[in-house]
Order: sequence, then C-alpha cells, then structure tokens
Amino acid sequence: MAISEPLNFAPTRAMLGAALDELEELGTQSGSAVAPANRRSALDAYLAAPAQRATPPTWRHDYARLSFADLAWSTGRMRVPTLPPQPARPAAPRELDEQDAPALAVENAGGLVHLGSTYLEPQERRGDARVAMLALADAKRQKPAAVAAIHGTIVAPAVDRFTALATAFQNCGAFVDIPAGVVLDAPLQLVWASRPGEASAVFPHTVVRVGANAQATIIERFVGETEAFISAIVEVDLEAGARLDYVAIQQTDEGARLVTYRGARCAEGATIGWHVADLGGALARDTLIADLVARRASAEINAFFFVRGFAHAELTVACRHDASETQSATVVRSAAADRGHGRFTGEIAIAASTRGARASMRDDALILSRDAYLDATPALEIGSNEASAYHAATVGSLDEEALFYVQSRGIPRGIAERMMSLAFFEGAIAGFPGEAVRDEVRTALDAALDAIPETFLT
Repeated sequence: MAISEPLNFAPTRAMLGAALDELEELGTQSGSAVAPANRRSALDAYLAAPAQRATPPTWRHDYARLSFADLAWSTGRMRVPTLPPQPARPAAPRELDEQDAPALAVENAGGLVHLGSTYLEPQERRGDARVAMLALADAKRQKPAAVAAIHGTIVAPAVDRFTALATAFQNCGAFVDIPAGVVLDAPLQLVWASRPGEASAVFPHTVVRVGANAQATIIERFVGETEAFISAIVEVDLEAGARLDYVAIQQTDEGARLVTYRGARCAEGATIGWHVADLGGALARDTLIADLVARRASAEINAFFFVRGFAHAELTVACRHDASETQSATVVRSAAADRGHGRFTGEIAIAASTRGARASMRDDALILSRDAYLDATPALEIGSNEASAYHAATVGSLDEEALFYVQSRGIPRGIAERMMSLAFFEGAIAGFPGEAVRDEVRTALDAALDAIPETFLT
C-alpha cells in the first residue's frame, strides 16, 4: 500500500506546493499524470477566472464561493486480491470499503476501481486482453505518446474554472485504449467510490481512445456515502468509424458535490453516445460536449436528473457541427421534488462551412412539488443555410387528464402519479445502451422515488 499523507484541501498555491511534495515522495506509486508546471498554471487560471454565469435567486450554490472546508486530498494505490470469476453486478456503496476490497473485481471486458483517489490495483488483470485499461499515471509512463495525443487536447485545462481546478489537483485517473476493429460485447467499467468516513477531494481524469471501426461501451459509476467533492474530466477520442457509448450513473450521498466535464472528438463516421443518469449528490453539475470534426460524425445524447430534498443539478450539452453531413440528437428529462432545483442549458452550433448537418435537442422538465424549481435554455447557432436543426423545451407538472384516466382504471392517485413519473423518464432511458443498463437505471430511479414517499400520497 502506498498512499500519501492526507492534506487539508484548499484551492491555494500553498496547498498545491504541499501536494507536489507528496507526489514527489510517492513517485511512481502516485496517481499523478500532470506535470508540476502545468499544475501551477492551471491553478493560476482557476484563481484568475471570473465568476461563471449568474445563478437564479433561489440557487443555493454559488460556484465562485463553494466551500472546501473539511476535505482531505490524497493520492496513491492499494494492492487488493481478486475474486474467482463470478457474475458481474453493480458495485453497491456498502461494499466499497477496505474490508470488502476483493468484491471490487469487475468480471466483464475489464474494469478499474478507485476508493476516493486511491487506485485499487488488482493482483491479476482480467478482461479482454486486446484492451489497455490502466490507471492514467501508469499509462503516461507506459504509453506516453498515446496519452499525450489526447490528454488536454479535447478538454483544455482552462476551458472552465473547474477543469482548471481538476488539472491543478489531479490525483487519480483512468486510461482506456480500444484498438482498431475491436468490438466489445461486454461493457468496460470505471468505479469511483467515496472513501468511507472521509470527506475527500477527488480529481479524476479519464482518457479514452477508440480505434478505427472499434465499438465499445463504458459504464462509469460514482457511488458512496460520504460528503465528497469530485471534479472530474473525461476526454474521448474516436477514430474513423468508431462508436463509443459512455454511460455515467451517479448515485452519491446527498451531501456530495460533483462537477464533471466530458468531451468527445469524433472523426469521420464516428459516433459518441453520452448517457447520463444523475440521481444523487447535493450538487451535480455535468457538461457534455460533442465535437463533430469530420464528415458523417454523429452524437447521441440521452440524459436525465432527478433532484429532491435541497439538491441541485445543472446539465449543459453542446453539440458542435464543424463538418458536413454530421448529425446529433439530444434527449433530456429532468424532474424536481421537495425543494430540489435544476437547470438545463443546451447548444447546437453548426459551422458556416458545413452542408447537410442535422441536429435536434429536446428537454422536458417535470415539477413534482410547489417549492421545486426547474428551467431550460436551449439555443441554436446556425451558420449554414444547408442545415436542419430544431430544439424544444417544456416545463410542467403531471397532466391532470392523464391522471384522471389512470385513476378511472381503479389505480389510486398516489400510485398513478408514481407510475406517470417513472414513465416520464423513459424518453431518455430508452436511449441507454443495452437492456441490462436500462434496467439498472430504472431500478435506481425507482429507489430515488422511494426516498420521497410523501410526494405520492394515496
């Protein structure tokens, strides 16, 4: 086991200096994949960045003034035994402690697990031998050219205040390399679990390369029962004809705060599928970018969030059509209960030099209580006369006529409301890849609805 001394986290130059000392002491056992000079410049960018867009008066999180008190920053790895082959199953938060480390083996095409920012390194590697799946720090040493071709080129370190912060204090990460022509039947899995009993500051960076005509699914899970702060970056590079479905399922504790920025660069005929389910955390802020840089590239985005209690969620989607005959389709569903608040911001940008681009974006928001708040801001930026694009957004409550119809079939109102709420999300869930994933997401959503039984009174 090689883990650094936990440091009291703060976004300051003094703290970064202490972190650099810890990284140097750990050497190759750390999770570091960013050079010290780049860390310092990223922190400077974070500190100099202006406050981001204004929040509604009812919004409880000011991004410029987030508190980082009582957070611990660390890095390192822990060698863990692996279990004999067994059926794959989603990791549950209660299993993710040091006593149950063997249960973290992922029996499918491959997997990578972190506990806080600590890489749980298996004693033996399993999964498809054709796929390289490494901690990002290891990949930078073993495959420096492959990492350098992507790392920081799709999501620039200073594109956002939080990408700058995540770059400055990066302490863990993953690298996935799927060779040309490889088609994976089983999903790859990335698990980021909160360390029990410790409010950690976790800054993961994931780099994915999908070779020409390769196809794969990656499932990324954020789970845990502590009040962590997570700021994550994902960069995906798809070569010609490749397809990647990237599924992100977030089920953290109600005190956790997560900020993620995911970007994909699609070559000719390549397709990125972003599929996001936000079902936890006090604050969940997701950004999804699809850069369609060559002919016939495409993006499919299916996302939903459900906020309750005093939680907040913000989802931003941007589809950039920089080449002809590109396509994108975005479907978003959001719901809020109790005093939950949320926002969707969508953008379709079609460059003037393109021909035959097609894009659509649809967001529907469901308000389940009087004090809940949701809004949506879709936008189009069309530079070409030879393009087809549209967007639509709705915000409302359950339809009373539909409720009356369901009740007329002998179903109590509370149950009818719950049934209709579950059905509301199907527009987004139906686009998730594979029935097993869709069933998992439906089960998680059902459990989230169970957490607010007073909403559906019988």
